[in-house]
Amino acid sequence: MAWTLIAGATAQAAPICSLGIMANLPVTMRGLRASVPVKINGKDTSFWLDSGAFFSIMSAAKAAELDLKVGAAPPGFYLVGIGGTASAGVTTVKSFGIVGQNITNIQFLVGGSDAGNGLIGRNLLGLADTEFDLANGSVKLIHPKDCDGPLAYWAGTKPYFVVPLNSGENPNDHQFRLPVTINGAKVEAVLDTGAPTSLISRRAAERAGIDLSGPGVTPEERIGGFGRSTKSGWVVPVASVGIGDEQILKTHLSVIDGDIVQGNGAPDMLLGADFVLAHHLYVARAQHRIYFTYSGGRPFITSSEPASVVSDASPAAIPEGTRRVEAVSNAGADPKTADDFARRGSARLAQRAFAGAIADLTKAIDMAPGTAGYFRDRAKAYGASGQASAARADMARALEIDPNDAELLTVRGFMRLRDKDRAGALVDAEAASRLTPPTSLDMSQLAFLFERLGQPARAIALYDGVIAVHHEDSRLGELLNGRCWVRALANTELDKALDDCNRAIKRGGAKAAFLDSRGLVFFRRGDLAAALADYDAAIQLEPRQAWSLYMRGLTRIRLGQAEAGAADKATAANIQPDIAGDVASYGLSS
Repeated sequence: MAWTLIAGATAQAAPICSLGIMANLPVTMRGLRASVPVKINGKDTSFWLDSGAFFSIMSAAKAAELDLKVGAAPPGFYLVGIGGTASAGVTTVKSFGIVGQNITNIQFLVGGSDAGNGLIGRNLLGLADTEFDLANGSVKLIHPKDCDGPLAYWAGTKPYFVVPLNSGENPNDHQFRLPVTINGAKVEAVLDTGAPTSLISRRAAERAGIDLSGPGVTPEERIGGFGRSTKSGWVVPVASVGIGDEQILKTHLSVIDGDIVQGNGAPDMLLGADFVLAHHLYVARAQHRIYFTYSGGRPFITSSEPASVVSDASPAAIPEGTRRVEAVSNAGADPKTADDFARRGSARLAQRAFAGAIADLTKAIDMAPGTAGYFRDRAKAYGASGQASAARADMARALEIDPNDAELLTVRGFMRLRDKDRAGALVDAEAASRLTPPTSLDMSQLAFLFERLGQPARAIALYDGVIAVHHEDSRLGELLNGRCWVRALANTELDKALDDCNRAIKRGGAKAAFLDSRGLVFFRRGDLAAALADYDAAIQLEPRQAWSLYMRGLTRIRLGQAEAGAADKATAANIQPDIAGDVASYGLSS
């Protein structure tokens, strides 16, 4: 890519550091995922930026969706991430378009748990200096020239922070490693935009003196990454997190029960997209430094309590006689175009700053009223802030502009179901199922919608396509359980349903939901003793699960335990008043 260099200094001035922009990636936050538009063999789509991935990667489902052929990876090659290892394949994208440039024959790894999208890793993001300004919708790749001094050019005279950039074991890996302190204890972190929220290992937490059974600690489930499984963990209060000159006080962090990844050289901590979104960072590779400023919002999104950010840094005035940095853009300046406002609005929405998000997206809509995505995102902001009627209006307008938005059709289907408009919800569900790729995890949401609409048989085929390409996915247990459940509700293929439930339990453990589903299979098959055992075990894990209680009541009544069965049904009805009608709608009775 061509460099855009800044004009040089006059003969009398000190040499000027120039920053050439190799690429300016326009970022839209999708929750806590940094999304950039790309073209795959001429097809418009978007991928997520993942500074924690050593190479660009996509799931088998995404490769299938994009009609890409997957070949074998070199012998002995596999993926390592949170949740263990996974096998890998390789695909070659003949034409990869990004920010107006076209790269031919670019390779992606294929495999691991499905993150929901393709990921652009460090083989692109680590090519040069990298500037992360997610709050303003931008990630830049920059080539510096004659730059020995501070590179927080956007800060002006305001305070900035500096932290060393550590080198990994492989100098060609271009990792974003940096030292961090937690409660004063030293840990090594990786800047990882692919991790929605920040995370520390159990060993790091214990080294920092964190009591995992202490006050304020809450359990956390389903912490996962590329690996085939998920782990449990905790959300813990933390007195201080130090990154260079910055101190973040009285915050919360997630702790994984174990190491973040297997193997030597694994980091102690992932500084996720939550941290990056709250900061403007410049990774200066030649200087082995990261310069950054605080942009606003909560640096760690795991608790309702905001963090306090305290700076010990001196103002970023560059001393006389040192080289000056010419700004490469109006970083942090007010947006000018509709897309600028929309991208900043998506960042504010990710940080749950709903009023600001709505204001930005309203400005974007005023400037470009024919853009469905702006209405869709404002609908999300309205919905998340409790303004349901405004959300519905924006959703309707977005679908008028783009009636093929499967995500919005699914969301509206659930909203119509809640409003008891079952006919309208079914229309939306059918339309969304035609538009959603059959291998996408989004199909599992549609399967759930069909189930709630009383059409479990319709949901079975939706699970089939998803499960077929997610054999190594950390969600496989949930997917198998979902198919087991809808088969049992539909009272069809009960042998296959039992196999699904058994595989789910083998893969994910004897969870209450899995046991509840298998209990229903046994009930349908007339194996009442086995059904009762599963319902007993499920209720022991989840004592207030209305369906399990009600079905245990029906099972007990069939076994001749009328009084105990009636008590279970009454308890279930106190928890969920409509449970009797819900169960009866599937032809289930004592």
